[in-house]
Amino acid sequence: MQFLGYILIIIGVADFLLGNFAQINLTYFLGPLSTFSPYVFGAVGLLILNMGKK
Repeated sequence: MQFLGYILIIIGVADFLLGNFAQINLTYFLGPLSTFSPYVFGAVGLLILNMGKK
């Protein structure tokens, strides 16, 4: 489970950095919700990491 959590966090960080600095939208298919997708990926990844510790 930790591997999946780390992967989601990496995707969230990559989406954030590429969206802000390279103007590349990885989640264009979500429409207006793609603005929040890096936060969602990161939050879900952190939740998965925290579930694995318990």
